[in-house]
Amino acid sequence: MTNKFEIELESKIENLPVISKFVNRTLTGFQADPDTVNKAQMAIDEACTNIINYAYSGAVGPLKVALDLVGEDIIIIIKDRGKPFDPTTIPPPDLTADVNERKEGGLGFYLIQKLMDCVSYSYDPLEGNQLILKKTRRKS
Repeated sequence: MTNKFEIELESKIENLPVISKFVNRTLTGFQADPDTVNKAQMAIDEACTNIINYAYSGAVGPLKVALDLVGEDIIIIIKDRGKPFDPTTIPPPDLTADVNERKEGGLGFYLIQKLMDCVSYSYDPLEGNQLILKKTRRKS
């Protein structure tokens, strides 16, 4: 018996609510507590928004989100075939700088790293980009 569920959609902003509903339904089925569900949803929403806006640069391509429960770990795999970009290479934002002097961008991935327990990225020329997020499940 597998605990893996996935959805594949076109990379369009209007599909974000569909992904959110899929994530909520799946994680609730995994008996994750509301805090875990909310953190995972925020991280997935941010990652998918970045893929839509930057990996495809306005074009449309496939976007796949898979959720799996392995022991107490929720494994989230987000795949796209947009241009390669390793978000783990983004330096952390300088949160001590004055708001008007801060560099634009970079907060989204910082947020993902804070919300998740583990974040990794890989790229394969044939398979595309793969972002793996891990969060230990707390039961509701």
